[in-house]
Amino acid sequence: MHYCLVTSPAGRPLHEYQSVRELLEALRDAIRGHRSLLEDGKILHRDVSENNIIITELPAEGAPKGRLIDLDLAKELDSMPSGARHRTGTMQFMAIEVLEGKGHTYRHDLESFFYVFIWMCIRHGYEGMGRQKVNKVMRSKTNILRGWYTGTYTEIANIKQGHVVKNRFENFIAKFSPKLENLKPLARELRSALFSIRDGDIFTGTFHDNDIMYDGMIDAFSRAIDRLKREE
Repeated sequence: MHYCLVTSPAGRPLHEYQSVRELLEALRDAIRGHRSLLEDGKILHRDVSENNIIITELPAEGAPKGRLIDLDLAKELDSMPSGARHRTGTMQFMAIEVLEGKGHTYRHDLESFFYVFIWMCIRHGYEGMGRQKVNKVMRSKTNILRGWYTGTYTEIANIKQGHVVKNRFENFIAKFSPKLENLKPLARELRSALFSIRDGDIFTGTFHDNDIMYDGMIDAFSRAIDRLKREE
């Protein structure tokens, strides 16, 4: 006996956002979902990417505006860190320590959310420009992202670490698209929440208290969303 299950799409791809506010709400709520998956379900996703975050279609009042999907690489956890020694995830969104072959923790998924946000701000948001102009600008601006998925794991890790250093980060976010360039303050807040300085070096490790990074990122998104609401 054969069965076929037909369902309606649960949402839209992240790049089909209809407003900047909707994009930020989807990302923030996907992070909240990740936190619940970790804390309540004891499951670590391990493949946060642009394609694995969707915008919820017609959410009910108070329901999440964004969802995290595709748990093919997820792992049930007995304790943190997971102890996985092989790299999991989508190359351009992999965290620095994952690229270096270290065990995958919640922090690395949060770092992947950060890369998704930056990726969106550089690759999308050119609506209203002529097709030829868009193609020219895209070639110029997105070239900086090639280092996120081209080369060896070590080379990509070094490039990403270089991009989040404070002085170089400003040059990096200068590539934000016209529609999303007002999100540079949010980019700086997210960077600060993830990459603190310890003994002069960028900290890419995991806090035992996961509230520190979750709260830092979720609160940063919420403040940016509130700013957009006031401007509407």
